Amino acid sequence: MLLGTFFKILQSDRDEQNFRVEVAVDAQHPIFKGHFPHLPVVPGVCQTQMLMETLSHLLQRNVEIKRAHHIKFLALLNPEKVERLMMDIKIEKEEGNELYISATYSTPEEIFFRFKGEVH
Repeated sequence: MLLGTFFKILQSDRDEQNFRVEVAVDAQHPIFKGHFPHLPVVPGVCQTQMLMETLSHLLQRNVEIKRAHHIKFLALLNPEKVERLMMDIKIEKEEGNELYISATYSTPEEIFFRFKGEVH
């Protein structure tokens, strides 16, 4: 689990099927000693896991990726330079226990991550 140690949810808002979540990544987390020394970068696998854990927290149930149709890492996410990050998560469609979602991580200046896929 990364939530609470690697990153924190600072605030969240929900508007029907849309979530807007402000998060902060701990730039002092031990993972950055190896990824990478003197240039910390949030690994792509951690960015993807952050989405699943945030959505699980918001929906109050465990959520896992069933199928990723589109994952893009658009810019290096350096927690020393990006203190706060906005996660925009949209539930496009819901069929039983399956959710079709799209998500982006951004600051006002830059988009870092995009995801589109199915979770259950």
